[in-house]
Amino acid sequence: MKLTRSFTLFLALTAALALAQPEFSGSFQTGFGLRTQDLALTLDRTRFDLGVRYDQGDAAFTAELRFAYDARTRSPEFGLGEAYATLFLPSVDLSVGREVVAWGRLDLLSPLDVLNPRDLSSPLDQAKLPVGMVHATAYPDAEGRYQLEAVWIPLFTPSTPPAGEWAPPQTLPPGVTQVRVEEPPAELASGTFGLRATASLDVLEGLDLGGQVVYGYFPFPSPQGVEPVDPAQPAGPFRLVMGYDRRTLVGADFALAFSIPGVAEGLVLRGEAAYALTADPDGADPNVQNPYAEGGLALEYAWSGGPTTVLAYDLRWAKADAPAADAWTQTLGLMARYEYDERLTLQGAWLHTISDGSGLVRPGLEYAFADGVTGRLSAAFFYGADATRFGVWRNNSELRTELEYSF
Repeated sequence: MKLTRSFTLFLALTAALALAQPEFSGSFQTGFGLRTQDLALTLDRTRFDLGVRYDQGDAAFTAELRFAYDARTRSPEFGLGEAYATLFLPSVDLSVGREVVAWGRLDLLSPLDVLNPRDLSSPLDQAKLPVGMVHATAYPDAEGRYQLEAVWIPLFTPSTPPAGEWAPPQTLPPGVTQVRVEEPPAELASGTFGLRATASLDVLEGLDLGGQVVYGYFPFPSPQGVEPVDPAQPAGPFRLVMGYDRRTLVGADFALAFSIPGVAEGLVLRGEAAYALTADPDGADPNVQNPYAEGGLALEYAWSGGPTTVLAYDLRWAKADAPAADAWTQTLGLMARYEYDERLTLQGAWLHTISDGSGLVRPGLEYAFADGVTGRLSAAFFYGADATRFGVWRNNSELRTELEYSF
């Protein structure tokens, strides 16, 4: 029934937009992957994405439709991606609909990019989920050097946790036999609100500054307590109740372009810092999530005749429940991309958690066979002890090949 409704929506939307002579774009992608440990099939998927944009005067409509088929599970998927209308008013852009909004400056380990939930069911393919929102951007000056953004997301949408072979092992407390997850009620009081201000200044070769506040939720549920499975048997067995706690995230970011004469030209330094306030600032209540702070720096440099590299560092502090010691996590990251010629591109990424010695290495290459036709080869290697951040997935290292046609 759900697939039938989605297909009907697709036909109606396609017919309406065909009359309006919109601009179409899209891609067809097929992928195949094997786990390195036992050569088990990890990916056998075909996906077709169709995007449409229609401009009419001071307004525009954008929509994305996706059809995917997973041969491993023999399950088709048809869904609506981003779909929103934008009104271009004097000094203000106003959009309403399903949208993905990215805040912050860092591409790797960004503590500020928290507006949209994420699909982490397969961490190697994680993606932001579009959600219904009202998004306004104001331009106070004619040059566009300053911007003010406001976002209102009326209804809560949770992130999707790792699933299947990616799901971490979980042990229930003694006497607990069931788990119940409570989501915030579907009412306006459960919405997410965000404000952001940015400025571009003539400092060195360019300085961009930003500040934001987001009143929303943690992306994943946490324990809220236990309750008897049967109210008539208060001595047990018990059910663990999970819920989503509120957080107010306050943060700032910058991007500075500069050069070191005679040494390096065109350097870009980016940084973000965030602090999350919760209802339990002292860690006194084990059933409420605690505050945390996170900051990151990234230095980007395009080597003459060589690759573009990004070196990143992230530091995270999380308040622990009393009397335990607070948790500190340090992460190093390195990304590189090298365009060997107009067809071949080499790229790679490395993440290493200094705190526990675990990490991820992702080498890959892209080859353009023709205009719009791209082939990809990639690998993902996890390392570390069993209970560490990345080591828990070390048996999921994989090799992957993909072919994509874009139009």
